[in-house]
This record gives sequence, structure tokens and C-alpha cells, in this order.
Amino acid sequence: MKTPLRTLLASALLCAPVFASAAPALTPEQTLDLYARVLVEDDAAAARTLNDSMRAAHNGEDALTPTPGGLAKALAEPWMALQASIGGKADAAQTEALYAKVLKASKCRATGSSIENNEYLDDQKVATVEFTCQVVDLESVRPLFTASMAEDDAQARPRFVEAYTQALKSGATRPVKGTQTLYSDANQTYWSSGSFDNLITPVLEAIAPFQVWMEDAEAAKAPKVTGVPGCDLLLQQHRSCVAKIAPAQISGVDAMAEELKAKAQVQSAEAMTQECKALRPIAEMMWTDECR
Repeated sequence: MKTPLRTLLASALLCAPVFASAAPALTPEQTLDLYARVLVEDDAAAARTLNDSMRAAHNGEDALTPTPGGLAKALAEPWMALQASIGGKADAAQTEALYAKVLKASKCRATGSSIENNEYLDDQKVATVEFTCQVVDLESVRPLFTASMAEDDAQARPRFVEAYTQALKSGATRPVKGTQTLYSDANQTYWSSGSFDNLITPVLEAIAPFQVWMEDAEAAKAPKVTGVPGCDLLLQQHRSCVAKIAPAQISGVDAMAEELKAKAQVQSAEAMTQECKALRPIAEMMWTDECR
């Protein structure tokens, strides 16, 4: 079950751009907390606070227009389609309410920040805001998901659907940490960002981790080059593609593998995973339909 995270972010959260001015009183931490409450928790009071603080910079108009329940609905629709595919019936209102409850419990909050000069714009600042989210804990149902993909047991998928639903209802959470970059104006009267993917994606991937789980399963089978599953999967897929469409360039894949292998000796697995995530879209630009 593929989770369209980018689609969810683009269509379900805000109708107006998030690159907007904030009031002088808002620190980077306060700005992140308010956006987390609006984007993830569907908090109308937080939206009002943000809009009130930005009104002077937007000719007295609201800077952002949230879509109430939009993210919960976007999460609920593919899940209900999966249930329907196995003959189950789901109440749309109840399913959306369940996702809304899980989102609200995620509680992404800033834990600190560091501020540096913006090297590209004079007199402006860049804040790296650290945050922690309490995301739903679904690790207990991962084996059932894996079994449901095998398709040799007619009851495997219904068992997973039931276990996943119960896990959402249980309220069990685990912490995940991340960072979000915010940018100031010349006078530091506001902090802003063109994208809050770093904040929202960990929550969405925790609630609907199916694509991540499938990639992890594929990565576990990939030849061990770096010892980091995400990097090894990328190398396997890229090598396979280049061998098909441009075999004369396979030496470039070998060089890429050696570079990543060397980095893996000195960098953490988490850092390597993030680097290979960043490399993936660059590699995929080379891939033709034959590789996908």
C-alpha cells in the first residue's frame, strides 16, 4: 500500500502558502509549535494565533487558510479502499475521526534552536529548530503487514487490517526527533519556511508506514555494500537500471558505491540514510520507464 505523502502534504493541509510573515513576538520555537498545531493537530486556535500575528504583513487578511479535517480525510481514504478490497466496510466519519485523534496526539513540539547568519542574504538569519513528536507506535503490526504481502494466506490481510486499526486506537506512542529550518527577515520580525515537510513527514510515515515498510523489506534483500539498508537498496536499483539503459556508465555506479561505503565507515546509519534519501531523486532522474 503506497502512501502518497507528497500528495497529502500538497492537497490536504493549507490552501495558502506557508511562506508567510510572523509577528515579532514569535520565536523560532513558538513559530514551529504553532505550525505543528495547525498542520498536524488541526488546531483552530493555533491558526487564529498565527493569522493574528501575521495580519499586519498581509493587508489585514488571513495569511493561511487551513482545511479542517483535510489531513485525516486524506489518510482515511486509501485505508478505507484497502478495507473494501478485502470485503470490509468502514464508516468514513469514524475512520476520519480515528485518524484525527491520532494526529492530535502526535504533539510535535520544539525542544530548542540554533540561529546563524544567512550566508546568502545579508542581515537575515537561519534558525535550525529541533523538535520531538509523539508518533503512533505501529512496530507490533509490522510482521503482520509483511505476511499480508505474501498473498499465500487469505486471512493474512484481514488480520493485519484488524491489528493496525486496534494499534491506532490503543494510543501507544513513541518519540521521533527532527529538525526544521526557518528563515528570518532582515529585522528578525518573523520566521518562515517554504516547506514544512521535515516536520510533517515523520508523522505521516509513522501513521501510514506501508511504503517505508515495503522499501525496508526490499532493502534487507539487497547486497550489503554500505551496511545501511536504504543506501544498499538505492545502489542495487541504480546499478540494475544503469546496466539496462547505459552499461558504459556502470563505472559511475561503482564510484558512487565506493564513496558511500567510505562515508558509512565514519558517519552514523541515520546520517547515511538521510544522505541516500537525498541522492535517490537525483539517481531516479536517470531512470527510464524500463527501470521502474
